[in-house]
Amino acid sequence: MDTMWEKIKSGLRSSATVSIEKIDEYTKIGKLKIEEYAARRKIERNLIDIGERVIDLLDDGKSSEVGSDLAVIGSVSNIKALKEEIVQIDARVKEISDAAKAAAAARKTATNETSKDGEEEPSGI
Repeated sequence: MDTMWEKIKSGLRSSATVSIEKIDEYTKIGKLKIEEYAARRKIERNLIDIGERVIDLLDDGKSSEVGSDLAVIGSVSNIKALKEEIVQIDARVKEISDAAKAAAAARKTATNETSKDGEEEPSGI
């Protein structure tokens, strides 16, 4: 009876550990996704700014100055930096997911080894 109770307690502990690890993983990924969304919104804002500036230059008859306009160049530079930031965020999300998968695999291996060690030998009756 005592061993059954120990197995139940052990199962509950391992389930709680897995739940905490998953919550931690999803929290980290969620924060990174929010950062990614913010970067994408900044890109959209910069694209809008470029479009507005180009329209202003065209209205003023300065279409040849679009490529050399400091506001356009600055926005293009911002967009490039934000795209690189998104790539880095995606890489961090992948790292977190891979680390969680590796931890789960290690936990599963450890559980299998523990259960093999804890098996009772047949009594030979």
